[in-house]
Amino acid sequence: MQLKIVLVGERRVGKTSLLERYLKNHFTEEYTGTLGGRVYPADLEVGLEGEDIALTHVAFFDLMGEHSVRKVFAEPFFYGTQGVLAVCDVERPKTMQLIKDWLEVVTSIAGPVPMGIAFNKIDRADSMAIGPEETAWLRKEFPTVPTVMTSARTGKGVEEAFSTIVSRVVDSILASGKKNQSGRLLRQRILLFIAGRDQGASKNELFADFRQIVPGEIMTELDHLVRLDTIALDEAGPKTFVKAAEVPGTARYRATARGKRVAESPRGEELAIEEIM
Repeated sequence: MQLKIVLVGERRVGKTSLLERYLKNHFTEEYTGTLGGRVYPADLEVGLEGEDIALTHVAFFDLMGEHSVRKVFAEPFFYGTQGVLAVCDVERPKTMQLIKDWLEVVTSIAGPVPMGIAFNKIDRADSMAIGPEETAWLRKEFPTVPTVMTSARTGKGVEEAFSTIVSRVVDSILASGKKNQSGRLLRQRILLFIAGRDQGASKNELFADFRQIVPGEIMTELDHLVRLDTIALDEAGPKTFVKAAEVPGTARYRATARGKRVAESPRGEELAIEEIM
């Protein structure tokens, strides 16, 4: 499984130090700012339910904390991102407040991917400037995003921060795969139902026959089948697309020539799934 996870945050929050500690168990006091971006590849094993293990090749993208990244290079840096770990410095509250800007840019390009937040440099307890009041704001902004207190210097929380975001990304990908497979199977069943009737089938008839399926899911798959030119809505004109949710329950769908060919294939359901993915 190939994964792309980006680390974002302001300059000097310790993104590179966290990666070096996690992947190499190494830390240096010397600061060297990241120019542009750097990729850290890693092969990791992720435990799944039961005793299953997912073998992953993760590309960790370490990006410089300049705002020009968000303005100029956001598209190439964040396209295809499957997870993001935002890092702030507990000595500088402003770095925590700016996490929102970083995460909004990533999700505007990559979509609602799994996230994690690391409060770094907790070994400097004497100068810690982020407390309950500050973190309350962040938790309100991102209530479902896990947060971890980390120290690249001591290693505290580092394993937890990275293992959490990697596991969340793997879980998200597996869940998406199951959802897509379920949708394809429902799509196929609907096509076979419509193609098996000379007069096609109405929305109401589909709802009645697929009572165990939420109507919204049925209408979504009807729209997919129309776009794939395997069924057509009687009431719509040639090349006219009308969302299933916008037509009455008596509206009828008929199988097109392509739809009938797929449904009547001698290979049956297997070919139908392949043809209408």
